[in-house]
Amino acid sequence: MARTSLRIVALAGMALLGIALVWTCLQRGPWYDEFYTQYVTRPGLPWGRALRESWMADNHPPLYYILARATAWLGSIAHHRLLNVALGALALAGGLAIVRDVPRLAPAAAVLILELSANPWSLIAGSELRSYFLSLCAGTVFALGLCAIRLTRQAGTPLRQTAFWSATFLAFNTHIITSLAAAAIALPFVLASLVRRDWREARAICLPVAAGGLTFVAVTAIQLPVWLSNTRVFWIEPGFDSARWSVEWALLRTLEANPVVLLAGLAGAVLLARDTLVQKKASGEAGALALLALGTVLAAAGLVALHLLRPILIEKYLMALVAAVCVGLGLAGGRLLESLGQRLRVLVLVAALAASAYALVQNVPQAVNRVSWLATGRAIVEQVKRCPGTVVHTDPYWNAEVMAMLPRDNAQVVPFAYRYVAKSFGFRLAPSGSRETAASCPTVFWGEHDSKQRFDAAAVAEHLRQSGFAVKGMDFQRLEDGWIAIVPPTATR
Repeated sequence: MARTSLRIVALAGMALLGIALVWTCLQRGPWYDEFYTQYVTRPGLPWGRALRESWMADNHPPLYYILARATAWLGSIAHHRLLNVALGALALAGGLAIVRDVPRLAPAAAVLILELSANPWSLIAGSELRSYFLSLCAGTVFALGLCAIRLTRQAGTPLRQTAFWSATFLAFNTHIITSLAAAAIALPFVLASLVRRDWREARAICLPVAAGGLTFVAVTAIQLPVWLSNTRVFWIEPGFDSARWSVEWALLRTLEANPVVLLAGLAGAVLLARDTLVQKKASGEAGALALLALGTVLAAAGLVALHLLRPILIEKYLMALVAAVCVGLGLAGGRLLESLGQRLRVLVLVAALAASAYALVQNVPQAVNRVSWLATGRAIVEQVKRCPGTVVHTDPYWNAEVMAMLPRDNAQVVPFAYRYVAKSFGFRLAPSGSRETAASCPTVFWGEHDSKQRFDAAAVAEHLRQSGFAVKGMDFQRLEDGWIAIVPPTATR
């Protein structure tokens, strides 16, 4: 009966998250980095050329681009994001393989699922055609697998080993920040096994970590000069406060995602501490939680230190830390569930499921309505519907800073993104360099991804006049990180 309640609640939590994730993927508007992924993984681009000129020239390992290129047949960015849903399903299968071999982790896994369902990062990262969700999935199974090895002191069944090896390889080769975090999280587990001279446990951890880590080192040996060159002038804010805020924001949103899980985790941690004091020896769960917490602290401290040398951190890059915290809450919350009678256990699980459902109701619109290029696209198509002769102009000048940044694909991604949105909404863009104006309809000038320069009406009008447009007046509208300037026909004559 106890296991049945865990299964029912866990399945309900995963079903809710799965439905929410599919919906968010299909409804959310695209933003610049997703256009970048879509461009460098577009169908027809030869694999060898893509690997050499685009993927290895980027600031991240090429693994996610390889997966995105393999699924480019999915089509539009909205549909291409469903790759993440498949990755989530594989992560669920990997977690199940671990729990089936280590049944004592079942309560922790149920709490973990409820925490992930409520966590806003699950939908934010999951609905982007970027590698962040893969980092979250791989980091979760990796941390769970480390705890399973700590509890059993062995690698386990071939199925569990496959799950852990796969998660470890992905965690070390998806995103550079995930790689560094995974290494730091694994370090206390490795050292603990070596101190106890438990060679079987050490081998179970070290072999997959070495395989994933050496692959990462090999790729880094090729990409490091590229990374250093690409980030010489970079957009990430430098300094300690920026790094601290990124870590704090990522982890606090995780801790507060499900209040029931948080309270259960705190209560379970107290019980684990009491168990250790009474028994004069840490239980397997207490030891795993302590090592996981230490690894998370080491990862956060190390990444902040690296950020001070070269800016590398924003909150979305920290999905491996988010995953570790979620697994830690699961371990502690699972201990509480084990201490409760059947009725109280069911009550706590149902309350946590309700909290997850409520969180999803909040998280779905927040993810769907994040900054995208749809706001300006919608405004333009409404104008075109009112007056079909409207002429729409873009200009490389508005995005000159981005187009000049490395990797070189940025110079092609910007016009690709404008064309993509125009095609999606069904309006025509004036040819590049054209000075065409509408005779009896407004002429619209369009700029996007303007989060730093922040052009205003005066700056836009001045550049348009210098470019040969005799602009006398305009309706300037800033929409999220973009803007449109609507110039009536009489104002361009």
